[in-house]
Amino acid sequence: MNGQVSDILAEDARGWVIRLQDSSFDGWDAFADWLERDPAHLAAYNAALETDQAMAALFAVPPEPVIEAEPVAARPSRRLFLISGGAFAAALAVVVGWTSLDTGRSARTEYATAAGERREVALADGSKMVLNGATRVALLDKRHAELIQGEALFTVRHDAADPFIVKTGDVTLEDAGTVFNVVRDETGLRVSVAEGAVIYQPQADAVRLTPGDALSVTGGAKPEVTRTVTADVGSWRGGQLVYRNETLERVAADVSRNLGVQLRAGKGTEAIPFTGTISTQGGPGAVIERIAALTGTRAIRAGKGWMLDTIDGAPR
Repeated sequence: MNGQVSDILAEDARGWVIRLQDSSFDGWDAFADWLERDPAHLAAYNAALETDQAMAALFAVPPEPVIEAEPVAARPSRRLFLISGGAFAAALAVVVGWTSLDTGRSARTEYATAAGERREVALADGSKMVLNGATRVALLDKRHAELIQGEALFTVRHDAADPFIVKTGDVTLEDAGTVFNVVRDETGLRVSVAEGAVIYQPQADAVRLTPGDALSVTGGAKPEVTRTVTADVGSWRGGQLVYRNETLERVAADVSRNLGVQLRAGKGTEAIPFTGTISTQGGPGAVIERIAALTGTRAIRAGKGWMLDTIDGAPR
């Protein structure tokens, strides 16, 4: 009986190893739940990973030399170690790029953060990126990144012959010697520039954004460009969220990403415009109560998170 259980566990572990090789894998929560269900699952996963890597080494074709991006800290392996409770979700910000068994080519390197977490990544060419919470960024090569979701600030070493490219969805951003912030979430796309320039959709719209420009795209609408203060670009790193006539829906999405606590705009409050500065310092409850006071709404608990609701049936 124990042998049968061990065989089933080993097969489950091999299944997770295979699924994690897929660059589109998005089942991190399920993977974390499986690992935390039983300490034996962690050992089984690591054993399956070692076997898989040993087999890959036997058949892999040596890849062409590639200068890979290097994180600030030593690059973690895909081998996992025991971490208690909710900290495990953050620990899943592991690098999943590795040498593919069937192609022998170096796969992309992916970085991820949990909500409320931040991470700085130094790139081999001298550029760097800072990931806000609930963010996933993939490096396809040393000058080509993909923002899958969330928010990241890019500080790019300019090279006119080899421009740094950021892809996000079907949008391409090309640098021209740049510090710029990109947000991609359920509310749409936002790009703001602090230094240099960014070209939005260089092969199509070719909208050139210069310092102080802020581009916003919602759904299938055309991009809208407004002005901002360059010092406010990436101000989330210092605990400040600065807005000019932004919808409460987007404010709530930003706060959720920064605090690690779910906040949403309730029915009738989503389109409320907000202009002002929100400090994310202090406990999540206190921050959300301040937002409610600033926006003329009331903060109520909604499941494990919060909701900004109307007051007496209508926002003030």
